[in-house]
Amino acid sequence: QAQLAQRLLDTGFSPALIRKLLESLPSHCKEEGDELVWASNVLERNLPTGEREAPLEEAGGVYAMIGATGVGKTTSTAKLAAAFATRHGAANLGLITLDAYRVGAHEQLRTYGRILGVPVHTAHDRASLEDLLDLLSAKKMVLIDTAGMAQRDTRTRELLEMLSHRAIQRLLVVNASAQGETIEDQLAAYAAPSCRGIVLSKLDEAVKLGPALDSMIRHKLKVLAVANGQRVPEDWHRLSANALVQRALRCSGGAAWKLDDSDVNLIFANMPAVKAAALSNSALPYASIRA
Repeated sequence: QAQLAQRLLDTGFSPALIRKLLESLPSHCKEEGDELVWASNVLERNLPTGEREAPLEEAGGVYAMIGATGVGKTTSTAKLAAAFATRHGAANLGLITLDAYRVGAHEQLRTYGRILGVPVHTAHDRASLEDLLDLLSAKKMVLIDTAGMAQRDTRTRELLEMLSHRAIQRLLVVNASAQGETIEDQLAAYAAPSCRGIVLSKLDEAVKLGPALDSMIRHKLKVLAVANGQRVPEDWHRLSANALVQRALRCSGGAAWKLDDSDVNLIFANMPAVKAAALSNSALPYASIRA
């Protein structure tokens, strides 16, 4: 238990999830390393991904990229647009931008649009957005790039209301290198459960992938695509649950951030004495985890 707890803490998983896993650790894990193999299998089973579905660039549809400032929404829009255009042609693609708050935002997407040969339309309000959706209704895919706002910005709610059109599926872009608490805050602010799925961006910058995957498991959010660089569209991928979990378990921080054996033993020393009700409450988001 101490070995498993230390490994998962080092890779960024939350104490709540670790407690839940330790509760279910089977007695047959007797050899060193058995516990990590078992834990990785449990994490994979509980991490939703779109690996068994058609990729977004094949399925088509109307998608709005939403998320906090600087998570990579415009670049992710361009990657998905390029991947789609490669398969179905630029004539079947529509691009819309709602970003009226950030200097240069329109020009960034228009640059990608010129490369692809696709005009970029600008919507300033709900009415103009609906008009554009009608105009582009014959397109197989329409992508909407939105304003980057901090999750606690009061305009976030206005943006979500603007995107409440029945045809629009929202894709929440999450920075995989962000702190777990920050990711949790963004998931709540952007109503993650109502989104079509998650795009994990900046995998190449993530020292620890554990916090992001922990949040995906907590909220049962499906990871539909990942972005691991700035190249368009080369750095746009789909990864299986196995690949994501194995990558997370290989990541760990610097020596200053690691707990040694005595630290872990001290933290978990009183676990058997914890009342079942208290343990259950602390790990409530994982009550339905499939061990």
